[in-house]
Amino acid sequence: MILRRVIKHFREQEWTAIFLDFLIVVVGIGVAMAGQQWLSDRQQRSDMRVAVTALQGDLFYNYRYAKERLAVAECRKQAYQAIAEKLLAPGEDWAGMPRVITDDIFKPALPVLLRSPSRNWGSRNWQAGLARGTFNQMDDERRTGLDQLFQQTQHAEDLQRKIYTLQGRIKTLAVTTTIGQSDRLRYYDMLGEIDDKSSLLELISGQIIEDIEEIGINLPTEDRRVRSEGVAQQNERSAAVYGACYVPMKMPIFDAQSREEATP
Repeated sequence: MILRRVIKHFREQEWTAIFLDFLIVVVGIGVAMAGQQWLSDRQQRSDMRVAVTALQGDLFYNYRYAKERLAVAECRKQAYQAIAEKLLAPGEDWAGMPRVITDDIFKPALPVLLRSPSRNWGSRNWQAGLARGTFNQMDDERRTGLDQLFQQTQHAEDLQRKIYTLQGRIKTLAVTTTIGQSDRLRYYDMLGEIDDKSSLLELISGQIIEDIEEIGINLPTEDRRVRSEGVAQQNERSAAVYGACYVPMKMPIFDAQSREEATP
């Protein structure tokens, strides 16, 4: 209709009317585009709020996984040293050094010599949100900090996988058998590689803890209570398995959040 009116005015050389028609069209398009952009921004903000809420759980679990790695660090060092000393001892008889399996779900048929915690590091919510542009409206500094953090957790995941592969290659040491000198040295080298990767994973875990404490975790009071109880229960189970070498996990990040909430 507007097009027919413009053509009519153009034929009659009514330039003022043509200008007004053109202005109406431009303003209409501008208003429509502005409204569409407003709705899009509103939806993105809504999506980001939902995604950020989900991220709080991911941050907590990665924080807990890192704490868990450091909690058993001294235990695994003692176990590695004991195995290394036995591998370097003279003779070929091997009495085996079985360890208790701490994972209630993973129960292999064959005995396991070493069993490190295996966890799902990282955040699918973060990766999916980045791909969809959900976090485009997030503060640049915070988005960069979170992205660097989750890259660290991916590194932790990769190291964990390599450690598990190497642990599977020394399962023979969990049983009584005969091991020649050359095989002892080969196992010693494997153990050294596991030790190197475990030390690096512990170093990365410490960095992950620092980064998450700097970023902060915002969980409802009830969630913090439930998760704190879960950590306490895990501390009890792990202490019963590992003994005095186990260092109980603590969650200072929850104390920090409680102080912030109490500040008027």
